Amino acid sequence: MKKDTISNTALLEAGLNLMRENGQTLTKVPSQGRTMLYKRPDGQTVRVRTCNDHILIVVANSPEPEARLNIEGTDWILYVMPEQERTPGNVIAFLLPTDLVVREVRRKHQEWLESNPNTKGSNTTWNLWFREDGPAKANGYAKKWKQYLLSGATTLDESGLGNAEVGSVKAEVERAQNRIGQAAGVSPAAVTITISFAE
Repeated sequence: MKKDTISNTALLEAGLNLMRENGQTLTKVPSQGRTMLYKRPDGQTVRVRTCNDHILIVVANSPEPEARLNIEGTDWILYVMPEQERTPGNVIAFLLPTDLVVREVRRKHQEWLESNPNTKGSNTTWNLWFREDGPAKANGYAKKWKQYLLSGATTLDESGLGNAEVGSVKAEVERAQNRIGQAAGVSPAAVTITISFAE
């Protein structure tokens, strides 16, 4: 039986904190649906992906080898996950060049097709396993891409909320927006916080 999952909002918050620790505070970019798009200080775009399992799940819009993938359209992918799957504690994140991930996903999917798999030909979910025990053709990406692992430490407590060290006022406001947005069922960008430092 699988353990309870950590919320995507909590993993997002942890990933944003790791980026701040690495000198790359991200700014939210308006987007449709649940897409998490941000910009780095240098203007390059980042798509945040979170998962409780060490699997980067990619969806194609058709089974064709050159189909558009749902990770395309940004410069980088920030992939955030608990260090131990589905377990509060340390959170890790990889900042991956999108073109690298797209090439690898397509290459591994093609290798899978060439192995004559038992499929009806309509598979549009193409995954990469960061753990070692995934399918042999597409596993071990935590080691293969270790140069993209962000340094620093962010942890999540049992409630799934970050208990990382207190940072700047802006960072604390972003954390509060994420928590309020989750409670209200709205995007963190829809939450406005006003602060008064009057005595």
